[in-house]
Amino acid sequence: MNLSDIFCQERSVEALRQAFGCGRVGHAYIFAGANGIGRFATAGVWTKLLLCESPTSENELYDSCGKCQSCIAFEAGAHPDFNHVYKELVQFTKNPANRKKIPIDLPIDVIREFVIDKVFQRPSLSQTKVYVISEAEKLNASSQNALLKVLEEPPSFCFIILLCTRLEALLPTTQSRCQIIRFGPISQERIVEKLSGDVPEAEARYWGRFTEGSLGGAISFSQLADEKTSFYEFKKSLVEKLARFELAQAVDFAQWIIAGVKTTSDIWAKKNPNVNTSDIKRQTQKAVISMIISAFADAMKAGFVSAEDFINFDQAQQIMVLAERFGAEGASEQISKCYEAISWIEASVNEKLIFEHLLLNFVSSATIAG
Repeated sequence: MNLSDIFCQERSVEALRQAFGCGRVGHAYIFAGANGIGRFATAGVWTKLLLCESPTSENELYDSCGKCQSCIAFEAGAHPDFNHVYKELVQFTKNPANRKKIPIDLPIDVIREFVIDKVFQRPSLSQTKVYVISEAEKLNASSQNALLKVLEEPPSFCFIILLCTRLEALLPTTQSRCQIIRFGPISQERIVEKLSGDVPEAEARYWGRFTEGSLGGAISFSQLADEKTSFYEFKKSLVEKLARFELAQAVDFAQWIIAGVKTTSDIWAKKNPNVNTSDIKRQTQKAVISMIISAFADAMKAGFVSAEDFINFDQAQQIMVLAERFGAEGASEQISKCYEAISWIEASVNEKLIFEHLLLNFVSSATIAG
């Protein structure tokens, strides 16, 4: 895979190619944008080019050669000068207390041992070394401050790429020491095109809208299925239950959601055995609440847009029930409560408490609105 293979991120790729062609490659980059839109893939092929022994330049479209020893080693996942840094590495740090940790942020021990302590060691195969730091938005203040010295005065043979979904989570001092490459959402049409043949068109359209242009997210969600169920079918049942939800159903509805989260998380974990299972569960919980948000967002704008333009266009009838029950203002209030629930998930609040509290709020608001 090369820069030419990056999907729908032409502006970002062109900015990198121009920098390479002019000999003005920055020592540190922030690849900013949502998950699943090509940041990690671009970081990989950009790293491959930076490490390549004989880059090509046909029509000034700079790319790695794919044939040199460096490219072969990189493609095999065995390049000694490529370093992927991520929060789960905390379990491999020297501190024994870290070995049973379930990491939420990207701790300073990881940055010290896997970046700072190694960055001045000279490359062993290529002329350069590259560090790609995933989930840079989870770098805490201590981690960022420790990284500042390296970002400010790195060795000449070293490049650092931060993959970040929320620029505001990075300190201004961190941002100022890096070149920022922004990655935009992918059009719904291209996502449907990519998913075509794997899932029905209606499902592909839903995932394209739900993920707000994240191709990777749409592919990932569409693959959360086994012989019994799928995440898309769960979504349809969730919206249906939400439309006819009453107070007496709160506990049972919460238990149903929790069971669905577990089923989906288990499927997700089997497909991604190297990803922390607690992270997968949190992502599933947040995805479910985002589905509820999408239903209320549709209900909020029901009087202003066509049902065909809903995120949940495939369940327009249920959306109209929610719109009539809550009204635009009430739906907006529910969205706020959903975001509060997401903050509780990130704070590791008990799952049962989160969903029961959220559902009871829905009933209370609907009763008042009625």
